Amino acid sequence: MRLNDFNLQSSSLKRLKGVRRGFAANRGGSLPPELPFRGYPGSRTIMYSCVAACLGIWTAWHWSMGNFPPKTEGPDKRPQNATQRKTFDNLLKHFTVKLDDVKQQRWWTLVTPAFSHIQTYHIVGNLFTFSTFSRMLLWYGIAPLRYGQLILVSAVAGNAAFLYQASQRQRQHDGNRWLQSRALGLSGVVMGLGAAVSLATPKAKVLLFGAIPMPVWLLMVLYAAYDSARLEDQTSTVGHAAHLGGAAFGAIYYLVALRSKAALPYAWMFRS
Repeated sequence: MRLNDFNLQSSSLKRLKGVRRGFAANRGGSLPPELPFRGYPGSRTIMYSCVAACLGIWTAWHWSMGNFPPKTEGPDKRPQNATQRKTFDNLLKHFTVKLDDVKQQRWWTLVTPAFSHIQTYHIVGNLFTFSTFSRMLLWYGIAPLRYGQLILVSAVAGNAAFLYQASQRQRQHDGNRWLQSRALGLSGVVMGLGAAVSLATPKAKVLLFGAIPMPVWLLMVLYAAYDSARLEDQTSTVGHAAHLGGAAFGAIYYLVALRSKAALPYAWMFRS
């Protein structure tokens, strides 16, 4: 999925100079040259740091399984020595979310698993959509603090939703199966960002699979509908509850913190 980067009408570009002058007058200074198209430097730093964290943890997973550089993936890959075994165990303990974390009070696992991936297709898909939605929010002028809050709390909301569903299934299945259920990945954050973008600029277009133009609101509705339809599918290996939890928080956060013009000062350019 890719943003149609240059879908701005000439009238919007002409009005940009007036926006820049107004911004400078209201804030008592000059508009940072990287706005509105690249975002605040602090927001870009957060985005790149999230990408780097995901890549670093993905690398650690594969190294710990004796699979670096990655060649194959699957249950046949196991740690080859004591150092790799220790690394693997630490990753399993601190970078996946599971019901045991609640009992052990490992509350940080409400955040850390969001930056953890094992399968290559998983990290590629998540980072692609994360970068797409992040760039859109950065171009809209989201402040670093709000951007960071949206990422972190979307992660918490997604993982908390997963834990809630896992606890319900534990009651249904006597604990044996779902006690060992684990989750990881940036999808909850991606859904949170996507929900905020779709509410801020519902008519903004993205390219699904890099080829199919689609309004972002429709894309998010389809994602949410699919996750809702498969929410109780116990054969699915996808964290549908985490997706919906992240999306719900993203929508709430937009309504509470991002709805004003001051929060996303350049979103209007992408609404036509």
